[in-house]
Amino acid sequence: MSEAIQGSVRCPRCGRMSATADKFCAECGRFLRDASIDQRLLLALVHEREGRGREARQELQHLLDAEPDNILGNHQLGNLLFHEGLLDQAIEHYRRAVTASSTFVLAHYDLGVAYYHRGNMPEAATAFRRCLDINPNYNAAHYRLALALFHQGQLAEAREHFELSATLTPEYVMAHYHLGVIHEREGATEVARREFERSLEEGVHELSSLFHLSLIRRAQGDNAGADELLRRAGEFGKLHPTASEVRS
Repeated sequence: MSEAIQGSVRCPRCGRMSATADKFCAECGRFLRDASIDQRLLLALVHEREGRGREARQELQHLLDAEPDNILGNHQLGNLLFHEGLLDQAIEHYRRAVTASSTFVLAHYDLGVAYYHRGNMPEAATAFRRCLDINPNYNAAHYRLALALFHQGQLAEAREHFELSATLTPEYVMAHYHLGVIHEREGATEVARREFERSLEEGVHELSSLFHLSLIRRAQGDNAGADELLRRAGEFGKLHPTASEVRS
């Protein structure tokens, strides 16, 4: 196999450095990659889309046996492992992908999501910050970074990124819900009320927003309004049972 150096590959015939994605040496024409790599990537994708996860994993593992630092192969296998709940293994492959390509923004994002679900908020935040270094307008990364910061109690910076998320994608109403929670904790009740009400727009009657709004209404002396919101919350709960209620 050709020698790989920091995202490049050295042609064993003439010594010219080429990108790892290059199939042929531009200097002498020598084939640089395993001819089956691209076919395995495509076949793994087909298996995955048709619900054959085990076969997809086998193809990707064969690919990575031949080319351990393959960017797309590691990212795709990371996705499969993530959806199977194998977070530590998924993280390992996402890390390989971003090591091989430091500007692969989607791999940084998926790495952050995996860390988030693993409960490692500092590492999740680091991955989402890297996304924003690459693309400052990556709305989902702003939102996810805000969540990671929120869970670490860094409310001021979390608020900043929730606000950026809501600005970049106004219809993303859950950012308004979290802004409402932060403002409520900081004692800015009227601002919190407006944010909770925004989170109910677009036909999304979020149970938590209704509950927070009812608390604010009651604190303002509007008991009738609070009771009405709790009634709406009860109706929402009947239409959308919790997972434990569904299992029972």
